[in-house]
Amino acid sequence: MGCSAGAGSNQVDENVDQAIQPIIRGVSSGTEHDAVVVLTTFREGLRRSLCTATLVAPNLVITARHCVSDTESSTACSMDGTPIVGGGVKGDRAAGDLVVFLGKGGVAPDTEVEVNGVARGAKVVVDAASNVCNRDVAFVVLDRKLAAPVAPLRLGPPTMSETVSAVGWGIDETGTLPESREVRAGISLIGVGPAMYPDHATYGYGDSEFMIGESACAGDSGSPAFAQSGAVVGVAARAGNGKPRDPNNFASTCVGDTAHAVYTHLASMQELVARAFQESGEAIWLEGQPDPRAPKPEAAPEETKTSAPPATTTAGDLAAPAADDAPAATATGCSLSSEPQSGAVEYAAGFVALLASLLGLRRRLVRRDEPEAEHGGHRERLPSLP
Repeated sequence: MGCSAGAGSNQVDENVDQAIQPIIRGVSSGTEHDAVVVLTTFREGLRRSLCTATLVAPNLVITARHCVSDTESSTACSMDGTPIVGGGVKGDRAAGDLVVFLGKGGVAPDTEVEVNGVARGAKVVVDAASNVCNRDVAFVVLDRKLAAPVAPLRLGPPTMSETVSAVGWGIDETGTLPESREVRAGISLIGVGPAMYPDHATYGYGDSEFMIGESACAGDSGSPAFAQSGAVVGVAARAGNGKPRDPNNFASTCVGDTAHAVYTHLASMQELVARAFQESGEAIWLEGQPDPRAPKPEAAPEETKTSAPPATTTAGDLAAPAADDAPAATATGCSLSSEPQSGAVEYAAGFVALLASLLGLRRRLVRRDEPEAEHGGHRERLPSLP
């Protein structure tokens, strides 16, 4: 199973050699999955295929290898990762033919019109594998940075005890492309490779792959399986594989107990991951780590240093006045008590007496040109100073 040839189309594009492949029984996803984009191939102004990809940096997407290369139309692999049927890589597509569309808020963009795309491929980054079995992963460096969320990566497989969420732009159970991006959460794993298909004694999935049940279908090739942390833990490689239920509905092989999807994880592809991010010039965001592009928190301003600490009020400062028979407390400043300090009255009386004496002396020491003073109702001349 591969990529969708067109909206509502069940036809295989002979030029690209890709069968179509959506999220079955999903629900509309919102802004939380805006890192999941549509990846198309345009040739001579016509959309030739439709896949799903995930922004892992502003100018870098991860997807399936068969979404960026011309491969044999069908693929069956063994559990040791070798091909049984098909899967051969004929050649990589021109990066400029790859066009990315955003679906803000989960609303499906019009991918039939090439100019609606927001970026083109600048470079396709793949490994040297000549077959997609056990290696169905690729990166595309874009010709510009997009103002959209990015997702972190896990460089390892999921565990059997965890569940994943499948997110994509592919057809739903009706066999048509939905009006919004879809998500199906809480999907349990069938197995982590190497292992055999549960209902086939010949086909299997390798040590770089894992399998889940009913989920992805046409157009979901390259779509992410998200861990509960929000990290991309795998990309959709082979989906459907179920028994046909309705010959008029291509999605019927993606529905039911016999349907299962194989995803490729990145445990053995760390060299490819490193090269892709090097080509993009962006830092990698790994699961459990902070986004290296997130704004750094501002350092808290240092406290203003003073030469002496400010005065503080203690419980002792607010104590009740001492009892009458208790000795007066000493203080270096103003007293907080409403009572006068001991000896304050005597001190005040002495100060008044001193002031009166000084006033009397001044009256006697008058200036020489004013020798008279008033006394007993008449004026008399005071003796001049020697």
